[in-house]
Amino acid sequence: MDITDSTKELISQVQRLKSQFKDLASATFIDFYCQCRQGCDYLLPQQTKQSVGVFDILMLFFQCLDADSKSTFVELMWRDVVGPTLGEYQLDEQIERSLADAFASPELRESVLAWDRQPRSDGGVTLILRDLLQAIETAEAEARSKATRLPSS
Repeated sequence: MDITDSTKELISQVQRLKSQFKDLASATFIDFYCQCRQGCDYLLPQQTKQSVGVFDILMLFFQCLDADSKSTFVELMWRDVVGPTLGEYQLDEQIERSLADAFASPELRESVLAWDRQPRSDGGVTLILRDLLQAIETAEAEARSKATRLPSS
C-alpha cells in the first residue's frame, strides 16, 4: 500500500521539528515516529491506523530501546516500500538502518535518560520530551483537520 498524502504531509511537518529539537533522543524519535507513521499506512487497516497516537509510538520507541533492537511489530511495519523512486526507497532503508543502529548505542540511551528535562542558564528547566510530544500532537491535529475538511464549493 502506498503512503497516503496526508501521512506524507504529517511526516513533512514532524521532520521540520528537528530544527527545534536537536538533541539525539528527539532527532532519533522524530525519525522513528515518521517511519512508524509510514508503517501504519502499510500494515494497518484504516480504523486501527487512526487509533495509533504519538504515545503508542513513544512506547514502541522505548520497547525498541530497551531491547536494543526493533520489536517484531516495528519490523513488520518497516517492511513498507516507500516512494515511487529508487532514491526514496534507498533513503527510507537508510533511515531504518540508522535507527536500528541507534537502538544498540549507549549514546541514545544516555540521551533518552536526560530527555525529560534540560537545565537552562536561568535555573529553570526545559521539558524536552513533553514539548516534543506536544509539537507532534499539534501536527497530528492539523493533519486530521486538513483531512476532514470538506472541499469548498
